[in-house]
Amino acid sequence: MKRKIGVTNWIFGDVDLIESAKIIASMGFDGMEVYVDIEKVSSTEVKKVLNDHNLDVFSLTPANFDLANNYLNCRQIAIDYYKKLIDYGAELGHPVITCHEYIQNQSIKDYLGAIYWLIDSCKKLAIYAQKANINLGFEPLNRYLCRFILTSVDVVELINQVDAHNLTIILDTFHMNLEENDLNKAIIMCKDKLSIYQIADSNRKGIGLGHTDFTTQFKTLDQINYTGPIILECAHPRQTPGSPLAGDFDELKFYLQTSKNWLMQQETTLV
Repeated sequence: MKRKIGVTNWIFGDVDLIESAKIIASMGFDGMEVYVDIEKVSSTEVKKVLNDHNLDVFSLTPANFDLANNYLNCRQIAIDYYKKLIDYGAELGHPVITCHEYIQNQSIKDYLGAIYWLIDSCKKLAIYAQKANINLGFEPLNRYLCRFILTSVDVVELINQVDAHNLTIILDTFHMNLEENDLNKAIIMCKDKLSIYQIADSNRKGIGLGHTDFTTQFKTLDQINYTGPIILECAHPRQTPGSPLAGDFDELKFYLQTSKNWLMQQETTLV
């Protein structure tokens, strides 16, 4: 099955959007998962950069806000940010808006949040996004980053609780390797709700540089008739969205090229 392939630009650290787009386009990818400071970079600027490099925008990565916080004022700040991100996405052609839990230091034992409030916030955002003809995509992370939504079982339960047709699922093989008993069963569980599939090997390097069985995964994606994009999220170990580049730039491009080469060999998986 043919699918478009993109790269998330946060892996390039503080390299600006123009340079990131230039690299991604020059390597022959179809589009991007875009991470920008929406208070500093306008949607018009993003649209021009992507159009200039003939790249699609598949999804938007959010900044780190707490949709599950027990305190209404903290939660409202998060909801207001996501509403701005939804409006921003509507101006870019309606990409999927990624949602996730607040990424936190797990040494903090008394986290002031609850899954009840996460569900409540997602309901509010789904209603708002529906008016803008936008799909949200909730991404499970892992136990070192968050508390509630770690697995396919967790995210499907969240989807069922929110009960909104425009709330979809984003799966990331790096996090799945840490939390899922069986990655292929996780894909099947999410099936029709899966909107974005993010990939990196088990060590977050390029495909083939870790121990993830991607061949079987792509057969499973074919089995569920997944037609959405494949997003590469290969990254240096200490890289986080918005931080300076945390490693060698050429090594990062090697991860991307290695992954693209593998994908190009999979005749049934790729555009």
